Amino acid sequence: MLDLNGYHGTSVDRIAQQAGITKGAFYHHFKSKEELLVLIHQEYAEYQLQVMQEAVARDLSSKDQLRALIRCIVEAVGLYKPNVTVFFHERRYLTDKYLQQTTEQRDQLENTFRAVIESGIKNGEFRKDLDSRVTCLGIIGMCAWMYQWFSPDGRLSASDVAETFSSLLIEGLGA
Repeated sequence: MLDLNGYHGTSVDRIAQQAGITKGAFYHHFKSKEELLVLIHQEYAEYQLQVMQEAVARDLSSKDQLRALIRCIVEAVGLYKPNVTVFFHERRYLTDKYLQQTTEQRDQLENTFRAVIESGIKNGEFRKDLDSRVTCLGIIGMCAWMYQWFSPDGRLSASDVAETFSSLLIEGLGA
């Protein structure tokens, strides 16, 4: 059940009640609500980074690597939509210790995309007039934002959305 009270408005008692555990059991597994919030993000981020690394490890052109990365991020958002939703709405409550950890994961994601884009610019597959960082952040933002509107039970699958995004982006980046 989604608690509409947000991070600060939801007590550990409420979390334990909804999970069917005691407050003591919660604290046996987590030091704090913040640690639970980080775990929600980590589950999604670690999966996403793993599939992205597998995608770029294949011997593909920059266009095909970018297509694979877009598919990875879109399908991860589709699979982990509740995690993504909670994290994006509540990440502002992370303290420095946990924020650094999630920032490092975000940087890994960005660096993976950026390396593919820069490789494509260098080898002539992508336009040379594009700023790689802005392009990278635009692609990641477009893909991540789908948590706002995507429904796994909707008209389009995550694969369909990934294909649409890939076509749109790769045509726009093409040299």
